[in-house]
Amino acid sequence: VDGLDSILKMPHGCFEQTSSSTWPNLLVLNYLKTTGKISPKVRMKAEHYVQLGYQRLLTFEVAGGGFDWFGRAPANQILTAYGLMEFTDMSRVYPVDERLLDRTRRWLLSQQEKDGTWRNLNVKYRDSSSSFAGDVARTTAYITWTLVNSGVEGHLVDRAVRYLKRCIDQETNTYTLALIANVLVTTEPNSQITQTVLGML
Repeated sequence: VDGLDSILKMPHGCFEQTSSSTWPNLLVLNYLKTTGKISPKVRMKAEHYVQLGYQRLLTFEVAGGGFDWFGRAPANQILTAYGLMEFTDMSRVYPVDERLLDRTRRWLLSQQEKDGTWRNLNVKYRDSSSSFAGDVARTTAYITWTLVNSGVEGHLVDRAVRYLKRCIDQETNTYTLALIANVLVTTEPNSQITQTVLGML
């Protein structure tokens, strides 16, 4: 518990840099609350930094929906999905506006193609989302996993899950298979196809 204080960092920079300090701050705060090993000083610092991180992340939301590294349109699908995952985790230890979660989910769903996929079209430069560029299965798996993790279910993600199941036999990339496994473990934990993907991994 004494060492947790050194993990806490003041959020700064673009969306990714802010997240790289805010998410560990969240983990510390969650650990303190879960274990009951609360140091008032560390808890106060963690809550303060999480609040600052949350407020800073909100400034990167793009008018019309989604998020960008610097808050400029157009929004990026992968970064927005990453943000939704982070805000979902944050909501377990800090009050996150449900309207933010809802409009972020709705924006991601509005970007979905008719075949159930996402294509991550807004990759402007070499960044964390560039490894998703052109990889429809990887992009679709990541965004679907994020949506399901945030509480979206049923027909809103069924098309994406069906698409991902069709990709399994041809997929050779371990990271993409792991993302597909995350989706299936969450949506169909006991199905044979889930066990097949886990076996492949």
